[in-house]
Amino acid sequence: MLWLEANEKPGGATVQITIGWTCLILGALLYIAQLISSIDFKLAQQLGIQENPEETDSILQTAERYTAWWDLVTLGWLPLAGLLMILESPYWPVVGLVGGAIYFDTSGREAAKIISFRKEGVRLGTDQQQKLFMGSYVVMAMMGLVLIGYSMNVLF
Repeated sequence: MLWLEANEKPGGATVQITIGWTCLILGALLYIAQLISSIDFKLAQQLGIQENPEETDSILQTAERYTAWWDLVTLGWLPLAGLLMILESPYWPVVGLVGGAIYFDTSGREAAKIISFRKEGVRLGTDQQQKLFMGSYVVMAMMGLVLIGYSMNVLF
């Protein structure tokens, strides 16, 4: 079975709760990281949330600083969907579609931006940071796709 039925027995409610907690926890961690980046970008760099300034060109630092502000508006939908799933709200599938689509889109655009900057010779931080951030984009894309699929299965 490709998509799981919501509240399907056995384990349907368990699947929904598991996906909900995953979205809530991972989404909240990302949101907190972006909040720190928005409030104190230098602190975010020191914590490793943002790229090392000695290894990064200023164009990327500027782009990341402004992106962090926009992310505060857009990245809250996935953890909200997770919370609504846990609470078994009837609105979670619609919020899940929005949150999943935002995560899928954001992860792809961020990866494309980094690949483009790398091709143009922009310094992007350490190799370890680049691998970590690209890995996080893959996780974001997977979370988005799972939530989109699960939400559509419930709605349709």
